[in-house]
Amino acid sequence: MFGGSRIAPVHEADIGRVAAVALTEDGHAGEIYTLTGPENLSVQDKVRIISEVIGRKIRFVESSVEEEREQMRKMGVEEDAIEYVINWHLNPPQSAHKVLSTVEEVTGQKPYTFAEWVKMNAGYFMNSNS
Repeated sequence: MFGGSRIAPVHEADIGRVAAVALTEDGHAGEIYTLTGPENLSVQDKVRIISEVIGRKIRFVESSVEEEREQMRKMGVEEDAIEYVINWHLNPPQSAHKVLSTVEEVTGQKPYTFAEWVKMNAGYFMNSNS
């Protein structure tokens, strides 16, 4: 859904690294850290990157809003959450796709890219039946 919708996805390890620094080092009390990944990507970008990293052609097929609602219902998602997700994608906040340097500023290390995340999780994208 919403193949053109863009975000700057943050790697879960970067969230953990920022939390570890904030909890174990001085100077972070009362701070609020907004975390992003290092790149602004669309859904189509992410599909392309997954395809490149795992070496398999993946085709992005955009579904309709109603198809997405139905899929989420089948997964047991509650209606208010479904509406929140769909409305967020229809009108994402400007901050959703803004790339920030917070991870590197707090940890002193560059944040992981989406391609690096895919490499770390490549096994989850492989289907033994294909």
